[in-house]
Amino acid sequence: MKNYLNDYGISESEQLYIIGNGFDIHHKIKTEYCNFKDWLKKNAKKSSLIDLIDIFFNNDNKFWSKIEQSLGEYNEYSITDWCVPDNPTDYKYDHPGAWQASVEDSIPYIFGTAMDDFRNAFNEWVDSINIKGIKTDLLLPKTAKYFTFNYTDTLENAYGIPPENVLHIHGSRLNPYDKYVFGHGTLRDVNKPYMDETIELPYQNAYSEVIDTMNNWRKDPQKIIKNHDAFFDSLSNCKGVCVMGLSYNTVDMPYLEEVAQKVGPDCQWVLMYYNNEDYQRAYKFSKKHNLSKPKITRRWAD
Repeated sequence: MKNYLNDYGISESEQLYIIGNGFDIHHKIKTEYCNFKDWLKKNAKKSSLIDLIDIFFNNDNKFWSKIEQSLGEYNEYSITDWCVPDNPTDYKYDHPGAWQASVEDSIPYIFGTAMDDFRNAFNEWVDSINIKGIKTDLLLPKTAKYFTFNYTDTLENAYGIPPENVLHIHGSRLNPYDKYVFGHGTLRDVNKPYMDETIELPYQNAYSEVIDTMNNWRKDPQKIIKNHDAFFDSLSNCKGVCVMGLSYNTVDMPYLEEVAQKVGPDCQWVLMYYNNEDYQRAYKFSKKHNLSKPKITRRWAD
């Protein structure tokens, strides 16, 4: 693939590349969510997570293709119904508050534990992804800046990009102290269940517990951006931006918008897309931010 930004006469040190998961997929690295599911299936100690997650997030069977989106579409009622004891009032308890405790405790003990196991499994899978032997067929300048959503070290170890030129906005396998940012974009009010007086208090508490658990899975782009403000401030001298392997989904937009604000209106953008939906979102982004004559092109096209 040729370097479009060089065609505009932009020096390599003034270029920024924004990299999404399509970049690794292009290199035949198994980083799709379906690969995560396959990894779980092959791991006897973790394969049971598949059934649990399918129960908790029954989002039209799309969970394993759109995990992060599906995590944000959870239903606290169905999750609680599955976790609590069947016909709890039929049980004989030793003290009056036992029924309430059994309903509320089932959320952290069952759902919370399963979600912790799911996160740990995801982290293990990321650490296991193999990038050895891939074909490096793209022209990526070593002196440019790189902003990547990927956890893998493809840029550094396959393309030889200096680590100091790469920002892994969601964490990197190269940094043992990084926590992988993985989750959804939905923030919900933990107090909402208490507004419905027709719901018994134990279930109000349980629904609130589910919401609180899933709020902890929310990505906070503004907080993440603030944590890396030095990098974003350094983009004021950038004259060209190339986006590759990104789907331009809503969850990505805060980062792209921050870049657009920092580089200014005269910066040259090259927006690569994979399918028509990506094209429409890329086009909408370019119009919203008045990008100056952006080039919107098929991904990896010459």
